[in-house]
Amino acid sequence: MQALFFLLCFFVFVLQPVAPEVNAQSRRLNMAYTSISPSYAPAWIAKETKIFDKNGISAEVVYARGGVVATQALVGGNVNFIVAGVGAAVDATLAGADLVVVASPSIGSETTLVAKKTIRSPADLKGKKVAVGSLAGPAILTLKIILKSVGLNSEDVTYIVTGPTASRYTALNSGVVDATLLTPPFTLYAKKAGYTLFDNIAAMKEIEFANASIITTRKFAQQEPTVVEAVIKSIIEALHVYNTNAAETLLILRKYLKIEKPDELQYVYKYYNLVEKPYPSIKSVKLFLDWSQYPKAKTADPKQFVDSSFVEKLDRQGFIGSLYK
Repeated sequence: MQALFFLLCFFVFVLQPVAPEVNAQSRRLNMAYTSISPSYAPAWIAKETKIFDKNGISAEVVYARGGVVATQALVGGNVNFIVAGVGAAVDATLAGADLVVVASPSIGSETTLVAKKTIRSPADLKGKKVAVGSLAGPAILTLKIILKSVGLNSEDVTYIVTGPTASRYTALNSGVVDATLLTPPFTLYAKKAGYTLFDNIAAMKEIEFANASIITTRKFAQQEPTVVEAVIKSIIEALHVYNTNAAETLLILRKYLKIEKPDELQYVYKYYNLVEKPYPSIKSVKLFLDWSQYPKAKTADPKQFVDSSFVEKLDRQGFIGSLYK
């Protein structure tokens, strides 16, 4: 699987033009994102609008399918940053790696439990089949939290691993499964098709998932702090574009999400709320530690998995506030 990722990266590097460096001091680096979702838009925006270049970063931004593959690439030194859920950093660090979350542009859960029309309550899922992207990560954790909130155990359902959101929606449509977790625009498709959407589950209201966090190795953060700061500064500027410039953002979302219908694109854009100040989410780290199967998780300090100093410095200097004046 790892070989497949690097093969994909090769084609991306070869076929896509490299953005011109702003000056001879521009730092080249590689960044991998793990999902096709507006949560990951800051990295796309920083690349497409040349914000990275402006801040002295010549970045190759490539897709790696899933947090496991991206984490392997980061630990192996093939990429300098990944945009992934904090769970990837938590699990890898508990397993012996030394990764650190330096920013969390998105902290909400964008997934919605969607089921056949005959299922009127999440409790009705007992004994049913549920499509999941994988048996690890934030999506299946979301499902487990939902099941627990209605008195069910994770063993009360059968998990069918189908892969990305599109595949899960197809599995639901074809009757292979009884329910799944979807994100926009597939939630819109499901609503139009008459499926049951459980989008108001109380247990999900206060949870932070930080699905698209900026993660690097602690070694890289310590050895090249100016580079990390430039990357975080670029992400913050890209967040400003997302939050204030809908026209430009929609063009970029259209390119990466492959959505052509304007109403669907608007639906997706309005559904996702990205923060102005992307402090790493300690609350999200704690959530993953609480649900982790690693023995070390019980005594781990959530703060050891994050480094807020880069966002804090830019915030303290007034940089973030100045963007929104």
